[in-house]
Amino acid sequence: MEKSTNKIISTDEGQGKYPPSDSISIEDGVDITDLQIDDVQYSEEPLTLDKLPIEILMYICNFLDAKFLVRSLSKVCRSFQDLFVSDIYWKTRIKKKWPKPYPPVYDDNFCWREACIVREECFRVWSKPDTTCHHFFYKEAIFAPVDAVHLMNNGTILASGSRDRYLNVLDLSKYNPDDPASIKAMKVFSDHKAHKGWIWSLASHENTLCSGSWDTYIKLWDLDNGVKEYNKYKCKSAILGIHFEANQIYAAGYDRHVYIIDPRESEVHRKRYHRRPVLCLAADDKYIVTGSEDKTIAVFDRRAGQVYKTIQLESFAMDISFSHQQLWVADKEGNLQLYDASLGQFKHIKTYDVGHKGKATGVIYSPGAIFTSSTDNTIKVLEPNLSPAAITTINDHTAPVTRLAYQNGVLASAGSDVSIGIWIPKQTL
Repeated sequence: MEKSTNKIISTDEGQGKYPPSDSISIEDGVDITDLQIDDVQYSEEPLTLDKLPIEILMYICNFLDAKFLVRSLSKVCRSFQDLFVSDIYWKTRIKKKWPKPYPPVYDDNFCWREACIVREECFRVWSKPDTTCHHFFYKEAIFAPVDAVHLMNNGTILASGSRDRYLNVLDLSKYNPDDPASIKAMKVFSDHKAHKGWIWSLASHENTLCSGSWDTYIKLWDLDNGVKEYNKYKCKSAILGIHFEANQIYAAGYDRHVYIIDPRESEVHRKRYHRRPVLCLAADDKYIVTGSEDKTIAVFDRRAGQVYKTIQLESFAMDISFSHQQLWVADKEGNLQLYDASLGQFKHIKTYDVGHKGKATGVIYSPGAIFTSSTDNTIKVLEPNLSPAAITTINDHTAPVTRLAYQNGVLASAGSDVSIGIWIPKQTL
């Protein structure tokens, strides 16, 4: 039997197929050109990946997707799994591709492996959304500007609210890019009598949808029972923002109050610590953060039951994103502001001009990307670092984009052009 190890590739035959040897190096300082011919053990056994020198194997891994390494290659054997356990590899990999400081705010519980997966995936998808996403506008049973969109159930269910008082619920898993009729088939629920005023805010917990309207009502809808309304709460003003969790609803009121509701009870409580309408609201297990037309951000301590900190702004907040120890503010001037919320400090880090020419109406931070919307009709997808440059700008709407929703790679936008923009990464279908 002829030994495959005796084969020699000529200079002409190998040219262009392999990188020059002096260009191959490992991030941690190991250079595979240090391997001497005498170090190579020849064998008639087939050469498999697990028999490669670790330096060569890690070099090969640099050209493979992080998702493949974690969810496929690391499952092959214990030795491959051990290669990708340490945060050092993932931090180095991210820094090599995106050298700007990341994450924007230090987080003790930050998972570098998952962050690398979502950053690579977001960059792959949103650097070329025209080729990587199925994109369409949904206009069925929408007759007025859309002011609220919300994704739930891992991005498979989309709810929307508009000024025609319609509440629409769509099942995005029914979308078939090869069948135009599937867009109509996505409709699960559509009702113009859901509210008697503009539907301005939506939130969810598990399979329960929560809607807030200018008719001063907050309503709960059971999606396990045909999108059936099963409870409602009367407030004293229009509801402009909602946070909904297992046993608590927090809502931003036009009357300057924050409404607090326990769904197990019928009583509605409210607190006032703003001088103008409360436009946006977000919360975690410690704080309720609200933005108001009075140009302040209020941080309410849930345990103490009082305002913990008030932040003065030059331009009022139109939307906020609060997670991963970070508070991102989208303001009336079209800028983004970042606050370090770690250890409860809520310290201003920087104000960013990301290129919007109108008001910034929406902001969503994720470890993979930052999404913003504006009255300039655009959506921007930004790098999620301390200096968020644009990955792409989406110009598909013909009127102001009023709100965004993002979950499990799926993006939805509420448009004043009487439509909902939907982007579904092709690999998720």
